[in-house]
Amino acid sequence: MARRTFVALAVAALLGLGGAVWWAVTPARRSIPLVRGQAPPESLQAHCDDAVGPPRIVAISERVRLAIGWDLASTVLVRTDAGNVIVDVGMSPARAAPVREALLRDSPGPIAAIVYTHSHIDHVGGASVWADDGVPIWATDAFTDHFIKQYGAFRLAEGRRGAAQFGEHVSEDSLPCSALGRRPDLAAAAATGARFPTHTFSGAQDLEIGGVRIHLREAHGETHDQLFVHLPDEGVLLAGDNFYRSFPNLYTLRGTSPRPIDAWIASLDAMRRLAPEHLVPSHTAPLSGREQVAAALTRYRDAIQWVRDRVIQLANAGRSVDQIAADVGLPPALAGAPELAERYGQVDWSARAIYDERLGWFDERPERLYPHAPRERARRFLDAMGGGEAVRARAREAVAGGDPRWAVELYSLLRDAAPEDMFQGTPIAGELAAALDALALEVGNTNGRAYLLETGQRLRHGDVPPPAPTIDPAFLDVLPISHFFAVMATRLDPELAAGVHESARFEFTDTGERFTVTIRHGIAEVVAGEPLPGTPEPLAQVTTTTATWRRLATDLTHPVAAIAAGELDVAGDLLGFRRFTGRFRRGL
Repeated sequence: MARRTFVALAVAALLGLGGAVWWAVTPARRSIPLVRGQAPPESLQAHCDDAVGPPRIVAISERVRLAIGWDLASTVLVRTDAGNVIVDVGMSPARAAPVREALLRDSPGPIAAIVYTHSHIDHVGGASVWADDGVPIWATDAFTDHFIKQYGAFRLAEGRRGAAQFGEHVSEDSLPCSALGRRPDLAAAAATGARFPTHTFSGAQDLEIGGVRIHLREAHGETHDQLFVHLPDEGVLLAGDNFYRSFPNLYTLRGTSPRPIDAWIASLDAMRRLAPEHLVPSHTAPLSGREQVAAALTRYRDAIQWVRDRVIQLANAGRSVDQIAADVGLPPALAGAPELAERYGQVDWSARAIYDERLGWFDERPERLYPHAPRERARRFLDAMGGGEAVRARAREAVAGGDPRWAVELYSLLRDAAPEDMFQGTPIAGELAAALDALALEVGNTNGRAYLLETGQRLRHGDVPPPAPTIDPAFLDVLPISHFFAVMATRLDPELAAGVHESARFEFTDTGERFTVTIRHGIAEVVAGEPLPGTPEPLAQVTTTTATWRRLATDLTHPVAAIAAGELDVAGDLLGFRRFTGRFRRGL
């Protein structure tokens, strides 16, 4: 064993990794003074005024106009001799309409093309306002899959969490803006005007529209389908969401798949190589001046790499994920940069996400392997601390003493031990809500502040489900039919499916697609094409078109009406089929 260890270290030394290996097994003797929390809550209003500001049109160059302050995301217009090119179109038709009016008042003309920097709804939901007939819409090849994910299996969870992240019911006095822009109107955003792109590419796509060169570059970062737009003749770079005036959202509270950290760094380096005069993010105010832009982009990518590398180093040193989140910080040279204040993304959240993406949930702490269930664990902690009433008294004292963070942790034990006591309107729910409010006042990150305040509102007034999306037919008709079956599988109610083993077959006359859905062992198996061996004979065969099924799946059409209109045929056990479909929760 000793010989193998010596050989391994020797090989590492030959590869120039000896120092890294030694650091991994020996804690560093010297420490860099790290800084956290460079987003004081008292400066939030100043950030809203400076980085977001009121609705206005900003002239970036002779041809480029920025509409900022109307929505969470900005819209950019590029004037060409063939008409206007629009980059990002807002979150909803309601928000996009006044933006179109203001931009076209400044720069009248037809719409020559639309470019989506990526698929997040705040950048594409207003497309119906801008997408005149025949207007090409450009995006990356990855756009469609990434966009559909937002309306997939986790839509309800992401919708609920997103409503909390943006403080759906929080007053503007408590949350004057999102760190990225004007706070979204989630009710208006539910009526989406999104359109799928008509033209996509991978890598690079160079366009010339009306005498203007427009370079589109795939640039993974906040999303896997991100691009940036370079206008070389204008010296303008449109960064999408790969840069804005906040520490980047390497992890989002609303939940998402892991952000591609290494690719994000590479995308920022690709932007730096272009040396633009003007940097226009899709959120927050633009930057001008070649040196200022270069410095900001460099600091941004260095901060991301710092956090990534520190997570790796500390994990190799055997630190727990909680220790890593507490210890990462930023070095002073980066922490004071205005574009790295933790107003939207946050360093410790990012560290946790990177750790989980690279190593998974287990962080070498054996107590995490077989913990007690949350209720039992909380009860035991309460007993060890003198009982529930004693802990509640300490939580009240913590709030009164100006330590709401500790109070929230104590109340969480009470909640986990007896969740039935922590329901809307109870005195203890009100106490937790007050502690959350007090903690929120100490937070300068708008996502964190919104989440705390919105959770307090829910404790006082009950959960308000996020508004259900109103599906635009033009959007609905291009969703792949396989998407509906993938979502359907996740909507099976296991209690209604207990002991059931049966199947139904679906055939679509317009595309020739066939699917078999089998309920077995409390799950719904979806198979395209021929059914798998062991599948029971279908109790019914459904024949229809993909358009009809899309409307049935989203409750826009009732099955009885579709049958009466000859749009839906169910052959076999009709009553059994009704029981079959009744085992699935409704909705897209």
